[in-house]
Amino acid sequence: MNAAITPKVLVIDDDNDLRYSLKRVLSGHQYEVLEAASGEEGLSMAEQHNPHVILLDNRMGGMSGMEALQHLRGINPNAMIILMTAYGTTQTTIEAMKFGAFDYIMKPFDLKKILSLTESAIAASKDLVKAGKEDAASAVSNEDIEGGIIGSSSAMQEVFKMIGQVAASDVTVMVTGESGTGKELIARAIYQNSLRAQKPYIAVNCAAIPENLIESELFGHEKGSFTGATNQRIGKFELCDGGTIFLDEIGDMALTTQTKILRALQEGEIQRVGSSETIKVNVRMLAATNKPLEEMVKEKTFREDLYYRLNVVRIQLPPLRERKEDVPKLIDFVLKRLARDSKADTKSISPEALALLNQYRWPGNVRELENLIYRSAVLAQGDMILIKDLPQEVVKAITAAAGTAEPVTAESEVAVSASPTEPAGGVEPVASASATTPAAEEGTLLGQPSVDPYDAVYAALRETHASNILEHGERALIARALAECGGKQVKAAEILGMTRATLRKRIDQYDLS
Repeated sequence: MNAAITPKVLVIDDDNDLRYSLKRVLSGHQYEVLEAASGEEGLSMAEQHNPHVILLDNRMGGMSGMEALQHLRGINPNAMIILMTAYGTTQTTIEAMKFGAFDYIMKPFDLKKILSLTESAIAASKDLVKAGKEDAASAVSNEDIEGGIIGSSSAMQEVFKMIGQVAASDVTVMVTGESGTGKELIARAIYQNSLRAQKPYIAVNCAAIPENLIESELFGHEKGSFTGATNQRIGKFELCDGGTIFLDEIGDMALTTQTKILRALQEGEIQRVGSSETIKVNVRMLAATNKPLEEMVKEKTFREDLYYRLNVVRIQLPPLRERKEDVPKLIDFVLKRLARDSKADTKSISPEALALLNQYRWPGNVRELENLIYRSAVLAQGDMILIKDLPQEVVKAITAAAGTAEPVTAESEVAVSASPTEPAGGVEPVASASATTPAAEEGTLLGQPSVDPYDAVYAALRETHASNILEHGERALIARALAECGGKQVKAAEILGMTRATLRKRIDQYDLS
């Protein structure tokens, strides 16, 4: 970074307190900080001052952040724009990347993270100016994603960013991940945000079609080309001309078919079974597999040249056990979709049942979660899924993993029902344990081992945060105290055992205002 030039950062947000906090922090790191309270004011400031980095709120009165983002890309194409929002959705993330955002950050955010992100953005802006490059706004459609990709975890946010980055091109994309992680949903999202969104989209499950029929399905056949071919048939590639074809479970495809797929990719040409005529097709290809293609290439069961043609861009989907913070939202989404489709009237899940499911490893991933919630919602006798409504084989698996001999029962759920508080700061809720109740003496409640509650809190913090657990724990406790006191700082400070001045300092530090 050129020391002679003070980097400029423009903060566009209608929250006065947040602008103040960001200005104070960034100014302390030798940045020149400009402020704007609306999208309209931000456009004017950007045009006048040509900032290196723009911190842009998504939801503001008047012009939205997404609208401002598109205008800002035209006014100052070399500025690195970081979108900030407390209302993150799949579509917001994808659209932010489509329209040229440098990155996307969820509120409330850690000040160290925003500083690191700003530093990276300034370096990128400097490099872009030196290289003389200009980023144009994406021309991709604004059509919303349908199909329900849910996830606010960092792993899924990276997936959404990648979708936004690859959607506008015709690059071949390979989606990999365990069975049930939602690979077809990702492929459909790429298609719906692509320039081919108004053209055909065809998904083919290669594992579901017999080997002797798959060539006919993909490329078509002529009348009389084989026994039973009484009519000419148009294949999926021809039907999909100009559009997008998704080949699911491509690792199950025979080598002979792989050869023809390679030709379609390389030359854009196919031949119907029983014909010598070459047919030109213009198709974007997306593929997915849960098999280790690299090992299959070594074993000569998958063509190496096809592997490299397909693996231009890879999107690796994380298993659900690695993004358990998404489980509550996924459950809520499934319940709302069931209600929309009139399949079940259950509206929520009890905190105890949710706490139990948060301990499950989900070997079947999102597909298993959908089926489990559907089954439980149908069996539920009220508006809420209780522990007794969960599949007993799942409950037993969880309690066995927790080292509990006794299965969880409806009575145990009633025995431990309490007034739950909403989790804050990304800390998972920890069920309280009582060693004085008769039920606790007879066996562990909720399938949880009889441990000191502080051990449970410590374990939960260690699981969700690699470091700085004291900071994360303090933030969560302060948030809960403020919520309990209705935002009254004097009372909250008394509960926490600190002065009001110290509490005010912590509120600013953790951005809890």
